[in-house]
Amino acid sequence: MARAFIVLARNDLPDNLLQVLDLKPNSSQFSPAYDGQDSGQTGYQTWYSRDAAVNTTAVTQAGAGGGASRDTDGDLYGLAAYLLCNVEDQVATAAITAAVANATRNSIFAKVAAGTALTAVEIADSLTNNGVSNAGAGTTLTAGTSTGVLSAVLRILAGEVWRVLDNVQVTAAGGGFDATAKGWFVTRPNVECPASVEGTYGPVRGRKSTSPLPYLRPGEVRAGQAPVQDGLHDLLFRDVRTIVDTGELQLSAMNGQLEHLKATTYSFINPAFTYAGGATPATTIANSNIPATGAARAVVVYDILGNVI
Repeated sequence: MARAFIVLARNDLPDNLLQVLDLKPNSSQFSPAYDGQDSGQTGYQTWYSRDAAVNTTAVTQAGAGGGASRDTDGDLYGLAAYLLCNVEDQVATAAITAAVANATRNSIFAKVAAGTALTAVEIADSLTNNGVSNAGAGTTLTAGTSTGVLSAVLRILAGEVWRVLDNVQVTAAGGGFDATAKGWFVTRPNVECPASVEGTYGPVRGRKSTSPLPYLRPGEVRAGQAPVQDGLHDLLFRDVRTIVDTGELQLSAMNGQLEHLKATTYSFINPAFTYAGGATPATTIANSNIPATGAARAVVVYDILGNVI
């Protein structure tokens, strides 16, 4: 069955409070023999895509390839980075600029806050008509040699972490978009350190008999004690639940918990935040202040084509 995406639309929802419990199978009650391993659909809605750590501002620099080449500047995370690396400007024929990528991201966030669809047409509108820094006419996720995928955009909005490394070319020396695959969704971080035993069939939890005592003393820093993250491993990895577009999901969105959570009248006050502005403002994903009443939709639910459920 096709995926669906539950996107958090405000920043003040604690990780341990917001749950959707009327989906099936229930994560606490499903039977792997009948439902499939890890197929539970209920659980906390935790991952906010506008968190600064996984939502960096796209930045480019003069490319190592010379000429008109442009490279990423620093390790970049999130939606703006994805757009920068995957969208060709259909007028300039280069990668969209960092300014366009950032403005498009903000336009998409604003559409989430408004409960607007995020179809391919709407993403194209955000690229070419965001009112801040527009891509050339005809630019879309897939036009020309663009390599964008709508479901990847929705996965990022639902909280999954996308990363591209420093010094990756997005525009070639000749001025054309570099369509080489670049950037990936990160994977679960490595937890093995040099003290772990490596057996015939892989790592074994524990300590080598010859490993130094510092491995027994948390808090003592020694070179090489921390697990090494390489490849797609990343400490910012988020274990986002895969949601399936089932009848139960549709019912929840029409007349259940998701209906309540996606309504503009949903109200919540978190004492750790200030409302209608203030020192620690509660904001929507569009970065607008939530009013003193605490009323603003908690989530928006999208199908695989970006239609609102």
